[in-house]
This record gives sequence, C-alpha cells and structure tokens, in this order.
Amino acid sequence: MSSPSWGRSSGTAPGAAPRWASSAASTAAGAGGRSPRPRPGRRARGAGNSGSCGMTRAGACCARGPAPGAATRSAANRTRCAGTAGARPGRAAAQRPCPRCGRPGYLREDTGWCGACSRPRQAKDPPRECAQCGQVKRHEGLGLCSACWQRRPERPFIQAARLAARLPAPPGWLDGFVAQLAAGHGPARACTMITELGRLLEDEHPNHPQNLLDRARRPGRSMGSLARALEDYFTAQGLALPTDQADWLAARRRQRRLDAVPAPLRPAADRFCQHMLTARQRARRAGTKPRTDHTIETALATVRDLARFLADQRGKHDWALAGVHDIEAFLVTVPKSRRRRLTVLRQFFRFARIQKIILADPPAAWPPPHPAASPGRPSPWTSSAICSAAGPPAPARTRTRRCWASSPCCTAPPAGRSATSRPATSTPPPRRSGSASARPRCRWTRPAGRCCNAAWPTATPGAPPTRT
Repeated sequence: MSSPSWGRSSGTAPGAAPRWASSAASTAAGAGGRSPRPRPGRRARGAGNSGSCGMTRAGACCARGPAPGAATRSAANRTRCAGTAGARPGRAAAQRPCPRCGRPGYLREDTGWCGACSRPRQAKDPPRECAQCGQVKRHEGLGLCSACWQRRPERPFIQAARLAARLPAPPGWLDGFVAQLAAGHGPARACTMITELGRLLEDEHPNHPQNLLDRARRPGRSMGSLARALEDYFTAQGLALPTDQADWLAARRRQRRLDAVPAPLRPAADRFCQHMLTARQRARRAGTKPRTDHTIETALATVRDLARFLADQRGKHDWALAGVHDIEAFLVTVPKSRRRRLTVLRQFFRFARIQKIILADPPAAWPPPHPAASPGRPSPWTSSAICSAAGPPAPARTRTRRCWASSPCCTAPPAGRSATSRPATSTPPPRRSGSASARPRCRWTRPAGRCCNAAWPTATPGAPPTRT
C-alpha cells in the first residue's frame, strides 16, 4: 500500500519539506522570542534607534545590505538611505527648549519661540456693552456677557431640544424631567445635568427608567444630583422604584458605630443591633410604630460609648463585670443625656440578660425614670416641692382650675391670676357646634385633704369635689 503524497498538490519537490512545515517553523521561531521579519516596503521595528532608515526590502535594511538570496538594491537608494540615517541625529540635536512653553523644539529666528508658540492666535472680540446688565465685558453669545448668558432661563430647554434631536428615539419623559430640573435648579446646573443625562442616553445600554436610574448612581455616600433628580421624578410619575440609598447609608452608619466598640465587647453589641432590626421588621408587619434609623443609631452610639468607657477608664472587657457604680459614673459624664442613655441601657442589659450574656441586670434595681414635665404642667414628683416652696397662695374668693377631664396636678396657682379666677358656680360659655376641641373641659374645685399644702384658703373640710 503506497503512502499518500502530501506534497504533490502544493508543487513541492520529492524529499523537500512541505509548505506547512516551513510555516510552523517560522511560527515556532517567533514564539521563541525573535520578532518576525517585516514585510517588504515596511518600516522595521526599532529603526529609529538603530541608525538605519528602517525601509526594508526582502527583509533587510537598505543600509545594511540585502539579505542572502534577495535582490540587490541600486546604489542611489543605498546613498539616499545612508543620508537619511545620518541626518536624524543632527535634527534632534538642533532642538532647544522654548522660552515660552518650555518644550523642546526648533526655535524661530524672528520670534525666538518654537513653531507652536510662534503661530498667530485668533484675536478675541473687544469688550462691549452687555445687552442685559449694561456692563462692558467680553461677550459669550447673543450680545450677552458670560454671567448673563449663564443665567438665561431658557438654556435648559434649548439644550434638551438639541439632545432630543440627536437621539434616534427620544424618551417621552424627557420634556417633563427637563421642566422639573429647570424649576428646581439654576440654568447652569440644569444644563450640566442634561449633558450628563445625554451621555447616558447615547450609550449602548437600554434607556429604561429603572436601568437609567441604576446607571446614574455614583458609588459612595452620595449617589449624585442627577440620580437624586431622576429618582424623584421617576418615583413621582410611577416609572421606577426608589433606590435603596437611604437603607444603604443607614447600614453604613450602624456598621461604623459597631466597629468603634472594643473587640471583646463587640459581639453583644452586634446581637443587640440585630435584635432592634428584627423588632422593627415585626412592627412594620404588625402595623405598629417601628423604630427609625435615628433611634437605632442613637442606641448603638450609647452602647458604643459605654463599652469604650468600661474598656478605657474601668479596665473591664466583659459585660458581666459591669456594675451599678460603673453605669452611674458613665451617666455622669453627660448629664443632659442621662435620661435617654439610661433608657437605652435598660433595653440593652435586659436583652443581654435574656440572651444569657450576663447574669445580673444592673439598671433593673433603679427606680423607673420620672416622666418629663410638659410646659405649664410640672412633673408629679416635683409638685410637693413646688407647693412647699411657694408657701400659702394669695387670698382669693374661690380657687378653681380649668382642666381636661383627668386628675389635675397639685400645683400652686400662677402669681397674679388667683384673684381674677372665676367662681366655682359660674358656668362655662356655650360652645359652638363646629368647635374643633376634641374633649370637653370641666370646672374643678380642690377638695379638702387632697392637697399637699394645708394652707389653701379654700380647703373646706368635708367638701366633695365639684364638677360643672
């Protein structure tokens, strides 16, 4: 059986290597680190550094002579190549730094500068009076100076019309969005945002509102003014869903507060944060009032401050070592925030005791915090001190008090108003049918034995309270 003749179809001589073998050999030589031979008539690589002209023919520079087996070039071409190769270093040596721009170049005799600096510039128009403000300045366009041109209110609409003309299929919401930009931003700022919007609309990505909003967001704490404007307009028009920028920022703030807690005390703070987030989700599902991001961040900041106080000033690196005296010393550091901090610490230590992080709850032994006193109505815990310090009130015919249908506080009457108070037998003025008051008011006379100050002139023993 005769072997197949691979070289007959290609015209190779018997016993010679086929063409595909020579191609493979040349490819292997190129892969070994040697650069392939340039084609005839092309400039060789690195010709500017070798001192030759770089013009090749049959794979050899004309200054170095022909390659073996290649046709010999004429003497004229070799002479021209040698002259070119010798002239390049001379021209590079003739370059000097320009006195004006400092870059190397050929200095002109008439100006002493390089060619770029010696060319004449286009002269600017002379300053003239602005058509709007009347000041003599250089004009930007339409007979207006630059400041008046920037404040033109029709600039955003003109730029939006040009953008719509460039787009093959302009979106239908473009006009409404430009009108919102022009109403909420200055003309210059609105034009800048329209230019940025044009780059997003002209790229290869789809121009769906939700996709466009995601691409307009910038990484970092601020997603950019354009993204905020697009989110406000798209969500108001029902074209896209709002972004999670607020939730992302809140998560970053919570994480920064947790990272500031010392490492031995950090796991309990992390679990407390997850507990508050889970409670907020349950409150949202139940329809009750959930904790806001500010409330959770304030609680985490209080836990962080207590943890740093215990680790730095008390030398305690375990929550189980915290005692009542430590918490009291911590609350004294910021007296104005004592009430809020105590409330947060009660929640935290109650959670830690339930989770078996600690065995004892230090704030549990303290009395509950006093309710805050509203303007005009002091706290019940301080009413006795107020009445005792005020002494017996001024004589009056009848001491009455207008109150909401609830137990009144035991306080002394304001100075200067006891003599002009209405008697107990007087009836209140009739109310109109369309009154906005939600609860009826009553007239109340203080009974005997109910007041902490026995010097009241109207304290009649055995007199029941009178309501009218």
